[in-house]
Amino acid sequence: MEATVAKQVEAALEYIAWTVLWNKYFAVMFLLLGLYLTIGTRFFQFRRFGDIFYNTLGGLFRKKGPNVPDSKVTSFGAFATALGGTVGNGNIAGVASAIAIGGPGALFWMWMAAIVGMITKMSEIVLAQQYKQRYEDGTSYGSAAFYIHKALVEGKGWKWCKILSMLFTVTMIGSFYFAPGPYTIVEALQSAFKLPGSVAIMCAVAYTGVCYVIVLGGIPRIVKFAERAVPTMVLCYLAAGIFIIIKDIPATAAAIKSIFYYAFQPYAAVGGFAGVTVMKVVQVGVARSVYSNEAGWGSSPIIHAAVDVDHPGRQGLWGAMEVFMDTMVVCTITGLMVIITGAWQTGRGGAGSVGEALGIVFGGYAPHALAFFMIIFSLTTTTGWFSYLESIIVYCVSDKTHEQRMKYVKFVRYTGPMVPLCVSMFFFYHGTVPSIVWMMLDIQSALPVYVNVIALTLLSPVIFKLVREFEDKFLDPEKAARKALALNKAKNTAEEDAVK
Repeated sequence: MEATVAKQVEAALEYIAWTVLWNKYFAVMFLLLGLYLTIGTRFFQFRRFGDIFYNTLGGLFRKKGPNVPDSKVTSFGAFATALGGTVGNGNIAGVASAIAIGGPGALFWMWMAAIVGMITKMSEIVLAQQYKQRYEDGTSYGSAAFYIHKALVEGKGWKWCKILSMLFTVTMIGSFYFAPGPYTIVEALQSAFKLPGSVAIMCAVAYTGVCYVIVLGGIPRIVKFAERAVPTMVLCYLAAGIFIIIKDIPATAAAIKSIFYYAFQPYAAVGGFAGVTVMKVVQVGVARSVYSNEAGWGSSPIIHAAVDVDHPGRQGLWGAMEVFMDTMVVCTITGLMVIITGAWQTGRGGAGSVGEALGIVFGGYAPHALAFFMIIFSLTTTTGWFSYLESIIVYCVSDKTHEQRMKYVKFVRYTGPMVPLCVSMFFFYHGTVPSIVWMMLDIQSALPVYVNVIALTLLSPVIFKLVREFEDKFLDPEKAARKALALNKAKNTAEEDAVK
């Protein structure tokens, strides 16, 4: 009886996720929006990729970066927090589950969504910066709810757009409270250490306690934690993945070939979609790409709005780099690991598949290392999302005084971590497999994306104007200055050689 009910629930979730919400029309529409923004910005992410890198991660290798105003949250801090919120469960458990459901071709469509998603996320951040709300205590808050309200409701006088800001706010709060962090921790620990269920649950409780320690310090402590944890965890995880990739070059070549082949000739693992079609693979790939890199979701711009910069476009560059690092680098590493080792074919998905892949190459202790990675990844994701939730709550009570707003924020800080723990314990108690959990996450991630897609389309003229303005006033003069500096340096070197 229970097995029958479980199958019925699974079928219902599959219908809601892939027929109702992430239907073939919406998946295509999301890709078309990214293409529209790409064309409108004159293929910015391709033409200006060098500038994107130079003004973001490239600045970490220079003594002095671009001259921007002082801010309580630095650009790198916002980047680390947002990347910590994206590089996490979605990059490990989510990618493995996508490949289990839709086959290796799902990774190809994740790439396609990410390529156009770079400009989609940049656009969100540009709008969040342009229409953010400053308060008397010096803090800045912004989100899709803010730019919908300020630009469309107040600016255009379109009162009906209040519905959009309300829907975005409600669905984003739901996205936070339905976070998979504790569930993924339990799954990873059980897979790695074969722990009894009660012990794994206690580990999830301890994990929630650590979340409290970080979250109760507010956004500054969350950002500081992300600045320290994210670079280290990403580099360590990538090192393990790159070793697997270069260890067996023929297997890697075959894996890459299968990604492109199965993108148009679908083949799912055991437990994946029966008779999976190309359109289904597209849907899975786009949905999981959005959940992983959050382009179009409207989440990451929330922390980026807290940064003070000389132009909205400058902070937008960090968003484009986030998507690139998240999907084109980290998700690709995960996907290749499970494909090269064949771990994806079990159909289990989730962190367990990645643990199996690492175990095949590195031996029995590898899943233990993955469990550590998952704990850190999940911590940065969960705590990073707290900074998002704080801004959303502030929007809901924006007409209150600072003291009143802080009471609501403190309530969220003290109660928030318990809800994901309770949800995760429910899944664990009922033996819900990871692929089903991720299907439920795909459902809740679709709702705010619908709202944000409408807002980005309506505000696209503003996006195009601001991006072009940023290029004209900042990128081109900076590029000319760097070129002149390089020429002068070369000239001085030549003169010194001539003297010698």
